Amino acid sequence: MSFLGDAFQAFSSYGPEGMLVGLFLVVFFDAIVIPVGPELLAIAIYSTNFDTGWAGAIVATVALGQVSGTSLLYSVGKHPRLLPRYIRNAMDRYRSSLFISDERIVFVNCFVPILPFLGAFVAVSKWDYRKSMSLVALGGVLKYSIFLSMSRTFHYLFAEGIAQRVSLLTVLVLLVASGLYAYHRRRKFEHSERPVGDESGSEGASARPKSP
Repeated sequence: MSFLGDAFQAFSSYGPEGMLVGLFLVVFFDAIVIPVGPELLAIAIYSTNFDTGWAGAIVATVALGQVSGTSLLYSVGKHPRLLPRYIRNAMDRYRSSLFISDERIVFVNCFVPILPFLGAFVAVSKWDYRKSMSLVALGGVLKYSIFLSMSRTFHYLFAEGIAQRVSLLTVLVLLVASGLYAYHRRRKFEHSERPVGDESGSEGASARPKSP
């Protein structure tokens, strides 16, 4: 939160254009590898102006940032030497373990971050690039439109300072909940990947011959 607060202060000093450029950079890096919570920054930026046009500019900036970051990772995934084969194989097994194993999971991933390094997954899975990027943009537009609409509603229901806190807290709770689910899903996969012989503690003890 302190990082996003500092980022908001820095970007806002350059006016609306600076805030949009800053939001693009945060979304771009979030789409690559660094989870920095751009949703909270978008809410903070939107709170400076509840105009519909400003909301549209924020949502469009987010979609552009997400597609750009995901496309960069897609390029990495398509490169034959940047991803070792064992990583590609692990990504294939993880994708196959999901309840949806085609491009539709890209849209789900916009709300629940099940797939880390999404662009690389698109490349390794040989999914259609245009369809996948369209789903990235659609998911981002829908998700942020919902968040900004919630923020606008809270703005009319509560006093200004309270409205922003309620908006940020609501978005934070949703992000934590989706993040916990994604973490649980990945841990479940990691556990299923662990060889049976790994549990050497109990099995090793039972395998030892008993002393007379």
